[in-house]
Amino acid sequence: MKKKILIVEDDSLISTIFRMFLKELGYDLIGIVEDGKEAIRICEKTKPDIILMDVHLGGDLDGIQTTELIKTKFDIPVIFLSSDTEESTIQRVINIHSYGYLVKPIDKKELGISIELAFYKHQFDLDQKMREQRFRNFITDSPEAIIVINENGLIEYLNCLGLKLFKTAYIEDLMGLPLLSFVADDYSAIFKERLENSLTLETGIAYTHLKLKSIHGDLIDVGLTGAQIEFNGKKNLQLIVRDITQEFAYRQLLAEKANIINNFNDGVVTFDLEGNVKSWNRACERIFGVTEAKTIGKAYASLFVYEAQKSFAEDILIPVEKSGKYETDFTLEFLEKKTDVKLIANLLKNEKGEDTGVVCYIRDQFCSQK
Repeated sequence: MKKKILIVEDDSLISTIFRMFLKELGYDLIGIVEDGKEAIRICEKTKPDIILMDVHLGGDLDGIQTTELIKTKFDIPVIFLSSDTEESTIQRVINIHSYGYLVKPIDKKELGISIELAFYKHQFDLDQKMREQRFRNFITDSPEAIIVINENGLIEYLNCLGLKLFKTAYIEDLMGLPLLSFVADDYSAIFKERLENSLTLETGIAYTHLKLKSIHGDLIDVGLTGAQIEFNGKKNLQLIVRDITQEFAYRQLLAEKANIINNFNDGVVTFDLEGNVKSWNRACERIFGVTEAKTIGKAYASLFVYEAQKSFAEDILIPVEKSGKYETDFTLEFLEKKTDVKLIANLLKNEKGEDTGVVCYIRDQFCSQK
């Protein structure tokens, strides 16, 4: 299909020459107008593929002002035509991102090349805008907070969850600010190093745990990863950030509980419902003489050796299911060593109240008597 061209030129002689050139080059000339307002009316009715625009038009609008309006309303590529090479004029043209500037008199071949370059450059720009819009839609709807920073480490974009992470509803509170200024002091050195490596080497950022600061100074534990992307036509770094404050606090709580259990004088061992060891504290290591690493996954029968032993179900599970709690005394025979112990067993349940295992407290009777 022939590309449609509109000429906006108030010199009839030059317009006639362009008409001839375009016909010889195989383009479809949809009109010749002499002022900016008429050019805008033509664009409203028949959207051309390319506009050839004289810079110094007569009337209320010059060529550059007309182009600004056409670009805003119709996004049509414009090639400027002029004998003016003044720096001030050229700068005005540069500022509105034109698709070409041809100095009169204009050669036919040069005109054809400029039209083709402008057309395909505009198609590329449209594709780029579509890709960026799809990307914006993706990060807006993402279930994770996403932050885009430029090569200087300045925030270029955040999605809604990114704003929520920093406890603000206004992107203006963060745009253009260095992300590093929102990293807690204890973590700033490691993040700065990884950020600089990523931007310099054009690589991603592997999973990193940080503490960020909200705009109010509140600390937030986050896990983030980074990847190089193209955003607004430039190379940027996209960070996917997950708030792990509650998760991190829960892990700390579990670590504290594990530390407490490890410091019990009594042995504490947990079993799954099949009788395999799930956990084994330090007191168990002392009583049995075997480390936790060597017991995880081991069967009850291989560790709890005593004269009346039958099976995990008969010895522990069934009795504790009947009463909710089970106590017994026996002499443990393990590693050629006999130890009198008291065992107290309770059921373990999940949030739904379902049985998930058994916890056994084992007291060395000899140590208790001392």
